[in-house]
Amino acid sequence: MSADFSPELQAYGGWIAAAAIQQQDLFNDVVGPDSLEADLDARTLSSERGVLGGISLLGSFSELDRTWLWGWANPGFGPDASAVAPTLAIREFGERHGIAEFTTDNPDLGGFEQPAQAAITLAIAAGSVLGGRGVWSTAINEGRGHVYLHVADEQLPLAGFDAIATPRLLMTAASIFPADHRQVVRGYLQHFGLRYDESADAIRGTAPDGGPVVVEFDDLGRIGNISVQPRPQT
Repeated sequence: MSADFSPELQAYGGWIAAAAIQQQDLFNDVVGPDSLEADLDARTLSSERGVLGGISLLGSFSELDRTWLWGWANPGFGPDASAVAPTLAIREFGERHGIAEFTTDNPDLGGFEQPAQAAITLAIAAGSVLGGRGVWSTAINEGRGHVYLHVADEQLPLAGFDAIATPRLLMTAASIFPADHRQVVRGYLQHFGLRYDESADAIRGTAPDGGPVVVEFDDLGRIGNISVQPRPQT
């Protein structure tokens, strides 16, 4: 049986996953496939198209021992480094909410079926605590690991509610954090400030255009049918 994240990270991750995935998708689209160069002292990420500021070092993942190392625990940086200090808010958040993955210096991801994917999930979940615009990664140590940077530059757009993408986002989020599918839906709707009501078999909300958002659940509490419709014409 493969490992999984702690119940506390499952709860937080489920809450933010759909919105975080959407934001990361937008970040990837905007930044594109350009070759980027990070300067951790200047806290910049540069390409031929320009410079993004406000980057922070989240941590790194080693393909050799399949562990994650937070920037504050990396002896080459430490908590006082300019690119690391902003991420201490993640550790503080973890301490407040009992999320061991956010407070353990060197979490072991070796028990996961896909440790590298678990590292990506951990990085995006941690980045959401900082409220930024996306996470960027690059290979290090001749491909034997990856480093993950959080990007907070306000030049980058924030994702808005997307009726077409909503079903995909909710299903993907629930597959990554499957402990509580209702938590996934609640978190996504609340992220955009949408009103909603719950019943035994569904969560029914109202999209920004006034149209109905209906997410149905099966007898095991798993997401079933998802319907996002335009506002009825009067």
